[in-house]
Amino acid sequence: MTRKKVTKIVILGSADSGKTTVIETLLNRREEKVTKIECNGTTVSLDYGNTVINGEKVHIFGTPGQERFKFMREILTTNLSGAIVVVDNSVGVTDMDIRILETLNSGNIPYVIFVNKQDIAPGDLESEYIKPHTPLIPTTATTGEGIQEGLEVLLNLV
Repeated sequence: MTRKKVTKIVILGSADSGKTTVIETLLNRREEKVTKIECNGTTVSLDYGNTVINGEKVHIFGTPGQERFKFMREILTTNLSGAIVVVDNSVGVTDMDIRILETLNSGNIPYVIFVNKQDIAPGDLESEYIKPHTPLIPTTATTGEGIQEGLEVLLNLV
């Protein structure tokens, strides 16, 4: 009996960058259920869903973006296969995003960056903290633009 590969993807980013909407978009298109723990519309613990892509079970976790939930990000990023960093392009790379990128870079964790909210602020993203050759995926989570393609790019890296 062969076991299916199990992949753990964690979605990280600053508060209000669109992480929960990314998960909802990814899983709702597959008619999968998303579990959210929120207070007044803000993730305070985690978002979670899973799906099967090309015979591979993929667990997707979304983290809260506020600094006070650093402990939750540390728990969720244990033993991850890869990460999606969601950056609100209307704000740019925040201090939180920089800390996330430094952590991923130091751990040699495969990741892609969703340059989100292209409908509000179209354009490229630049930061000295982004490693060369990091996939930058222009996305609009509310419409689904770039979301599925970005996940496929990440799954090819893990």
